[in-house]
Amino acid sequence: MSEEIFYFYPERFGYNPCSIEEVHLAGEFNDWGKNTQLLDKYRLIQDKSGKWVGIFDVAEGHGIYKFLLNKNTYAPCLNVLHYSTVSTPDWAKKAIWYQIITDRFHIGNGSKPLLNQLHWDSPPDYFNNFGGNLRGIKEKIPYLNSFFGSLKNKAFYLNPLHLSKASNHKYWPEDFEQIDPQIGSENDLKELAQALHNEGARIIIDLVYNHTGINHYAFLDILKHGSSSKYFHWYRHIPHKIEIPVLESCVEGIPQNLAIINDPRDSEYDPEQESFIDIWQGKYRFPINNPNKHKNSSTLEIIDSQPYYRLISVHERGNYSCWVNLFELPELNTKNPELKEHLFQSALKWLKLGVDGFRLDVPDLLADAQAFWADFRQYVRKNHSEEIYITGEIWTGEGLGATYLCPDREAKPMRFDSIMNYPIRECVLNFLSGEILNKASDSVMCQGDISVSELDKNIHNNISYLSWGVTQVQYGVFSSHDTRRLRSVFNDDRKMKAAVIMQFTLPGTPAIYYGEEIGMTGGKDPQNRSTMSWDKADNLAYYPEEASIYEFYQKLISLRENMPCLINAPVLTLTVYNERKVYAYARYSSSDDCIIVIVAKDGITHDINIDLSGLPFEDIPNWREFMSEKYFACYAKNIVIKPSDFDNSHGLVLTAVCE
Repeated sequence: MSEEIFYFYPERFGYNPCSIEEVHLAGEFNDWGKNTQLLDKYRLIQDKSGKWVGIFDVAEGHGIYKFLLNKNTYAPCLNVLHYSTVSTPDWAKKAIWYQIITDRFHIGNGSKPLLNQLHWDSPPDYFNNFGGNLRGIKEKIPYLNSFFGSLKNKAFYLNPLHLSKASNHKYWPEDFEQIDPQIGSENDLKELAQALHNEGARIIIDLVYNHTGINHYAFLDILKHGSSSKYFHWYRHIPHKIEIPVLESCVEGIPQNLAIINDPRDSEYDPEQESFIDIWQGKYRFPINNPNKHKNSSTLEIIDSQPYYRLISVHERGNYSCWVNLFELPELNTKNPELKEHLFQSALKWLKLGVDGFRLDVPDLLADAQAFWADFRQYVRKNHSEEIYITGEIWTGEGLGATYLCPDREAKPMRFDSIMNYPIRECVLNFLSGEILNKASDSVMCQGDISVSELDKNIHNNISYLSWGVTQVQYGVFSSHDTRRLRSVFNDDRKMKAAVIMQFTLPGTPAIYYGEEIGMTGGKDPQNRSTMSWDKADNLAYYPEEASIYEFYQKLISLRENMPCLINAPVLTLTVYNERKVYAYARYSSSDDCIIVIVAKDGITHDINIDLSGLPFEDIPNWREFMSEKYFACYAKNIVIKPSDFDNSHGLVLTAVCE
């Protein structure tokens, strides 16, 4: 058996909601509603928006069902509905995530300074490094333990570790099987993974399989051997002569950002060593074919005589397929069998080093992406473990995202366990922030907000299109290396706290971007990738606002760990108050496992009532707010909320008091 979520919307089936007193799920699991002993196990709950929802044990895999209305009418009457369960890892359902850019988190003791390393608290830029490494993360496990209270059921997502000398973020891979030395060694990764596992935690890393950097050995081999290179078919749309736009600042026609390494014109030239055209002081090195013939050539003649590539001005456009037209990122041909095998093997190597899964960078953009990731999933499952977790960076949910989240014939994930749940972030920020985001991005389209009704609709649509097993493990991103930090989105910490409350109390697994717990700020890249503020983290007594945020996160972490309903129960809409911009919902599994969340976009100026009548928790007399620990009484099936209750946060979480 497996748990699945079911929604019934009366209007969609042509029924007047007022005519329906009860709704049951009917199928083979309860003999199509005829087994009265089992029937009540499959009764849905009606929330205050008129929809009915329930989570039930059903046969694993693909099944059919109907709704039984008032125990005498089936809906739909002429056909049946279908569900498909997906079995995702149990550990991922319980997880709270913490994302780390390794270079920006902590420098391990004894680490040597890096080339272009900035002082730790310097403003971040696109090129320089700060020296953070895997040993630094391991050394900060005590901090992480203190913040979380325990690392049991915590999970860590690390941005890429691939060798990538040309980028500080490591999204321009130069070798899929090698850790960049500035980040650490294979042994460092093993030790970090083992240390986290010893604490009951998990770790995943980024995989970047859509493209490489132009320093990747396969691309450089093509520059040297052209179409005869064994790697030629690893890339998409590679011409006979590749044009690479890297030249700048010409003086008398000679580019000033290059040098010749092992120059055949020099007296110290070594014919046994390779010669290179060096760009930007070692950032890129392109092979010189047959350097011996250039002992009397000019620099321009050396550049222009290369048979398989041509260096052109940075103001021109390359002639090969690049991700979002960035010349540094030639796109891979992931249809190629040899490349697929290489990429699959490289993933297996990371798993053997101790990681528990992967976050996939732009996975939908790969050549033949659907087939590639289905084959990838089968490969790692066969050669490693069923318990790996895979989440994809897909910014849209229903539609594109859904195609990557369907099950195979055995009710296991065919491709991904989850996607990064940017659609939920988008609708919550659209409601709370005073900005409307462009779809599938963090760019602001206009100022405004969506209505409470739209917020409620978007949240439930984001849940109902997925199997419950997938919804439970959706990666609940609200800030990341690709977005502004939350405190920079909101100019009011009370609104930011309301967003974080929703992140932690809606279905899925909440994800904290390093430093959010101490209120770090940061706008668009690169400002959102600044170094961890250890001065604040280690001295919170001197930073009361940041200490308040830190404590807020800690209480939400404790709430999630102690309320199973936040993992296992559906969302029940309680209040949709468009005029006053107030939204309330509940997560309920039993009388002693129930919460109510109330969010007011701008606070309130008059008392509001939260009506609990008709809900299974209507008779619980007392409730307690998780942060203030203030008690709220339920009189006549209503809870009264006062304006002052939102003084510290525009979100409240009430837990049932059963004593």
